[in-house]
Amino acid sequence: MKISKRTRAVGVLATAFALTFGFSGSAMAADHTMNTGDAWGAFGYSGKGEFTEYGDIVKICDIDADGYAVHMRVALDDAYGSLLYNTWVGGEGNCITHRASEGGKLNLPEGKYIGFQFCRYKAEKTSECKNYRFLNDN
Repeated sequence: MKISKRTRAVGVLATAFALTFGFSGSAMAADHTMNTGDAWGAFGYSGKGEFTEYGDIVKICDIDADGYAVHMRVALDDAYGSLLYNTWVGGEGNCITHRASEGGKLNLPEGKYIGFQFCRYKAEKTSECKNYRFLNDN
């Protein structure tokens, strides 16, 4: 069976469309960005984080080869509220992501404020923290 040039072109365009728009959910930009509280002057942060309300996606990354990991405390209402969960990751370039679809404590309550405390972490101690508070309304 011979395929026409027009049919082939339509197939190529459909594939390009699917690759461009079909995976957009996984590449969706975060609603909120966060960082550790250690940046000053010409020096950058040790960690960066993101919170996407739809799907309760929390991602943190260690972005500095400083011997420290990064730690995030996720709590109800504000950074010092009732603990929902802790997460941490170490090693420059390493990231960890949690989603509501994993269930349990990772499924954050809707319509409530969620607090985040994002810190450097070493020897079971946190330092240079920065606190955030976002309404989880999606």
